[in-house]
Amino acid sequence: MENNTITTAQAAKRLGVSPQTVQKRVDAGFLPAWKTVGGHRRLDADAVERMVVSRRSPGLAAEARKPSLLLVEDNPVTAAMLEAQLRELRPDADVRVFADGFSALLDAGRQVPDLLITDIDLPGLDGLAMVRQLRENPSTQPMRIVLVTSHSATELSRFGSLPEGVPLLHKPVSNDALASAIGVAAGNGASTDAA
Repeated sequence: MENNTITTAQAAKRLGVSPQTVQKRVDAGFLPAWKTVGGHRRLDADAVERMVVSRRSPGLAAEARKPSLLLVEDNPVTAAMLEAQLRELRPDADVRVFADGFSALLDAGRQVPDLLITDIDLPGLDGLAMVRQLRENPSTQPMRIVLVTSHSATELSRFGSLPEGVPLLHKPVSNDALASAIGVAAGNGASTDAA
């Protein structure tokens, strides 16, 4: 990660703002950052560049951007099946796939997806804990979320309560159920709701 990071001062210069403004954007969750062992902030250089581009031409950036879908599933076979279904239902979308909640959480902080589809039972950071963290961050709150699981209601209770208003699909997930949850018409890839 060191190769693709910049300091707060470098980010401020690139964005044409003060270092304090950059720190505020980091604190608000608009720019992903972390601290070195010595306590110095490092920012994701790609995220800063995306912000530079969007500030130059916000209308163009919004128009040219493909819808983005983030799929989080630790079982490789299930992940491949869900990814194929998503690509069939939303051929216009950029689909990013992760096998654990922590990596997906970092990625969502760098590039907020329009839609997150996640398994609940994941290694390390489970899907519900990841969703709770994403819901606490103002920049990731607007994303739509769909949960998938192979667990029964009784087994799910060990993860805590499910987020209100978030669809829960049981594995194996049918095309129709997935299409309905993500707001597209099955079979034609036509969106009935912006993903």
